[in-house]
Amino acid sequence: MYEGHVLSPFVRAISSLRHALGARRRRALAALAAAAVLFLFVLTGCERQIAPPLVEVTELAPREIEPGDRLEVHGTGFPQGRAGKVTFEGTVFRAGEPPTRGVSVEVEGTVATPDRLEVVVREELAERLCGRGDRAAHATFRGDVEVAFASNNQGAPPLVGVMRGVQLDVLPSSTRASVLDARIAEGARVLAFLGIVPGSPSPRGLPIESVRAGSPAERAGILVGDVLASVDGLHVLSVGDVVAASARAVELTVRHADSGVEETTTFSLIEYSGERVPTEYAPALLIVGLALAVLVLLVLPGPPSLAALELRIASRVRRTTARALLGALFGSGRHAALSAIGSAVIAAFALTPYLVGREVDGVVLLASSASMLVWSRVALERGAVASLRALVRTGLAVVVMAGALALAVGQVGALELAEIVRVQGGAPWQFAAARYPACAVLGVVYAVAVAAVVRTRPQGDVAPGSSSIRAELFERAGVLLAAALGVTIFLGGWQLPGVLAPRGNGLALLSAAVFVAKTWALAATLLGASRVAPTLSPRDVQMLVAKKLLPGLLVGAALVAASRRVVPSVALETAFGGTLVAVAALFAVRTAARVRAAVGRPEPHASPFL
Repeated sequence: MYEGHVLSPFVRAISSLRHALGARRRRALAALAAAAVLFLFVLTGCERQIAPPLVEVTELAPREIEPGDRLEVHGTGFPQGRAGKVTFEGTVFRAGEPPTRGVSVEVEGTVATPDRLEVVVREELAERLCGRGDRAAHATFRGDVEVAFASNNQGAPPLVGVMRGVQLDVLPSSTRASVLDARIAEGARVLAFLGIVPGSPSPRGLPIESVRAGSPAERAGILVGDVLASVDGLHVLSVGDVVAASARAVELTVRHADSGVEETTTFSLIEYSGERVPTEYAPALLIVGLALAVLVLLVLPGPPSLAALELRIASRVRRTTARALLGALFGSGRHAALSAIGSAVIAAFALTPYLVGREVDGVVLLASSASMLVWSRVALERGAVASLRALVRTGLAVVVMAGALALAVGQVGALELAEIVRVQGGAPWQFAAARYPACAVLGVVYAVAVAAVVRTRPQGDVAPGSSSIRAELFERAGVLLAAALGVTIFLGGWQLPGVLAPRGNGLALLSAAVFVAKTWALAATLLGASRVAPTLSPRDVQMLVAKKLLPGLLVGAALVAASRRVVPSVALETAFGGTLVAVAALFAVRTAARVRAAVGRPEPHASPFL
């Protein structure tokens, strides 16, 4: 068509160029395909190196452990004398609580033989699975166990072995007898409602000795001789494990005696009435508590004494600066050095298991803080008689402090400071003062007793010069140590939110910093309250102890005794803790707003003609 045409050379050139580009495109596609095949080959080889089939996990023994035991992981290919990381990933079941899914716990183990790795069951592992304090209960772990060893070659993938479908029962180290009795009574009520009479428990479960005629158990086909294997996923080892996790239904797994087959049946609990408040009621109880807190603090008018206190705080704030407040808290010169030394000592409690002794650290801390507070008042007096009277007067408040701490320790059920902190949580609603009504009352009594000692004025003229300086040093040191002890017992100590046991230097230093910050915050509150409150005469101190502090101790003791007989459920503790934290936060916001408004108003002055 284009032959002889003037454009025919150009047409032929374009055609040859298109054929050349097509050939290049085909070669490019071939090279790309070859690269893809090579990439897949390399990727497949890398995946094969990431999980080499050199380690195999076959068995865990024993299947029921508690702190202090040795858990043996059996398998093949364990490198001799090496440390391995054992990871538990799965779901944890506890009596009376919904299952906790997605649990991941890492522990260290040591290879004893090429086919056995040993893990020492420590308190941290048991608490991670069983819970802490009065909430600690027998737990059943269901999931996977992974064993990993670091490779000798740098950059090479670890040696990994996994065993799936593991069931492991973990028992807490110790539980109060009243808590165990309450769980057993609740489990017996559940069994009676279902129409089951149990026999003596065994590792296989709870044998069924009798089934009541016409009961839900009989209608479900449960027979005498069957074994109750699990309740809501929890392997049954005692009657106390038969506590429903929900108020609506309970799921029972029964192993039939004639066939050995396990059958799972869901029973309705609509008509069941137990003494335990179900966990799912906690949000409703919390909402009711928050509504009452808002009504009391933000709607109803406060007492006249609170309004007078707010005006007094506003007057003090109006006449001071932030720099002056920091100076009054931390001091300057030797006072600042003392504050730094005190902070280091306080941080040591979070970084070490104990300073003097595991069970005497608390006593030493109390004795040190009490002696410094008492001496700070005695040093201001002139004469032996006045000093003796000051000793007796402040000694009354110190006795109240010791009584409040003793009752709080009895409520928590631990003697070691580290154990008291471990029983609590890092979140504010998990503190002992938030979870236990007795600790809330006792914490207030303890704080008021410390502030009363600081605010007590001397009977006569203040001792001159160096005595006054020493008294101020002892006062600051005593308040700081008393605040550290109060934070440890009542306010969670050095516990971090969501962290059971800090591992590594970073988390340990962070927990120590949190502990020091909380201690100084409480010390600032105590010193601020003592500066704002009116000074106390010797008679005022006696009246405060007799009319306020001793009745507070009696109320705290009554609450501690009541908790021994009626153990509160998790739902009640959660609702009470959340409500108390919300009340404290609302009260702080309300007070701050009213003090700010009072600061903005002109301060009233007395008429010069009066």
